[in-house]
Amino acid sequence: MSLTLKEITDQKYELKSFFESFVLALPNMDVFREIEGKLTDEVLFVGCGSSYNLALTASRYFERVLKVRTKVFPAGEVAFEKTPKLEGKLAFLFSRTGNTTEVLLANEVLGRKGFKTVGITIEENSKLSKESDIPLVFPIKEEAVVMTKSFNMILLSLMFMADRISGSSVSPYGELVEYSERFFDISWKAVEGIDLKRYEHFVFLGVAEFYGVSLESALKCMEMSLTFSEAYSTLEYRHGPKALVDGGTLIFVQKVAGMDEQEKRLKRELESLGATVLEIGEDGDIPLSNDWRSAFLRTIPAQILGYQKASSRGVSPDRPPHLEKTVTL
Repeated sequence: MSLTLKEITDQKYELKSFFESFVLALPNMDVFREIEGKLTDEVLFVGCGSSYNLALTASRYFERVLKVRTKVFPAGEVAFEKTPKLEGKLAFLFSRTGNTTEVLLANEVLGRKGFKTVGITIEENSKLSKESDIPLVFPIKEEAVVMTKSFNMILLSLMFMADRISGSSVSPYGELVEYSERFFDISWKAVEGIDLKRYEHFVFLGVAEFYGVSLESALKCMEMSLTFSEAYSTLEYRHGPKALVDGGTLIFVQKVAGMDEQEKRLKRELESLGATVLEIGEDGDIPLSNDWRSAFLRTIPAQILGYQKASSRGVSPDRPPHLEKTVTL
């Protein structure tokens, strides 16, 4: 079995055990109390590639739930000091391997500016875990070049953390985790039912937290299947990018509460231009709660799509050209 496929499939079985053994225990950990004690009016989120998409998605939820201002930057902009003036006292830095050059440099820059840095990684012995002020190391094993299950598990953990700090209900997470195995199977069957040889253009649309999910979904398909893939805020797609729509375009829309009519009109418009449109969310082709908390499940269909499209093209998702697990400069 492909290593990438194994790690995509692992989520079907590991999400529940990860939630029960790690996520529910987070509030009792010292790192949770350190982060809670250092939250200020403005918090930075920094990462590269998938880790940037993860930072963006988590930042939107922190802002929504904790009522703090957040700023999100690619690590390279912080590392080489190309950002506007940075304010605040806490910064989350994301690097799956913990050894990404730009993230490590950003950690140094932010430390000099007086920030306390939270180093988010899955590698306990990485440079980031050793050099950040508050290392947050997730007990996740992921070896493939393409980031898949760790994106969703880390996102689940951070959203849960934000809700616990704010005093919001965390019961929806248990319900979503219980549904995750069924959601995986539904997603697999939905993608399997598509004649993927017809499509050479993938588009992912979503708003707010689901925009970050859409960016990550497009990246998965590019990395695994080498297929032209894009992501936009849902209604922004009508303002120019739809010029590329034709019969070879497959579009995924992340449904949200309160936009049913707009989503219906958009779907009709895009289908009239020849595209195939699938909706993820309540009453969608791939059913899922529209609660923002469901973000940690919403990249799974794209991960499956990326793998299956790669298989249809005879491309190995385990060996994407020009890519490596850790990017160093």
